Amino acid sequence: SSAPSDDQPLPSAVVLNLKRRPDRWESVKTSLQRLKGLQFERVEAIDGADLTQQIPNEVVARTWSTAVNQKYVSRVFEGGEEYGACDLPLTAGERGCAASHVSLWKRCAAGSSPLLVLEDDAKPKAGFMPRLRRALAEVGALQDAPDVLYLGYTQAAPWRGSFGTMLKEAEYVWTTVAYLLWPSGARKLLTALPVNQPVDNFMAGLIASRRLRGFVVAPPLVDQAGEWNESSDIAHSDEAAWANS
Repeated sequence: SSAPSDDQPLPSAVVLNLKRRPDRWESVKTSLQRLKGLQFERVEAIDGADLTQQIPNEVVARTWSTAVNQKYVSRVFEGGEEYGACDLPLTAGERGCAASHVSLWKRCAAGSSPLLVLEDDAKPKAGFMPRLRRALAEVGALQDAPDVLYLGYTQAAPWRGSFGTMLKEAEYVWTTVAYLLWPSGARKLLTALPVNQPVDNFMAGLIASRRLRGFVVAPPLVDQAGEWNESSDIAHSDEAAWANS
């Protein structure tokens, strides 16, 4: 089949970036500007550490249960059986991150086009644009449209199915570094509020329970600049779920 044409409309992209991290914005802006044809804009992320920015409990809960996540951690990670099921407070960073994503879900739900959501540590891989165009063409050929298509992720369960040459239907994936969200998916996410886990676990849990139809591009189109617990602006509450922590 012929390669999708370069004039195929691409979704517009938004980059979540904290006001206190202009360095991250400069870095991601430089890498995104190299991609021909991608329109993107900065959206100021909600800073969980800023006490003037109140995040309502009905939007983002204050505690979460690690039980669903535990099922996948114990399978995927060496020593994962030491990760326990427990109730934990969400950190300020996790609440701010979740509220930032919710604001973009609202924006997406109010429109008619998919929205590409990027975090400011997103690193597009080689071949990003042609592979994105091909993935979008394959999405267009699906019988049932996805609600969300992850461009960057960590796989935590076997795929539910393969479609075309680069699409997989997901059961559970981690990270929200780069995902394409359709208005249908945005509305489903908003219906499921409050976010009652770190936001990637919240989305993954809805996919696992088939309340959200999630796909990935395989292999990923986007890497994350730092590892899960390295150089992140967000303290992870479930460090405490590890028995030896």
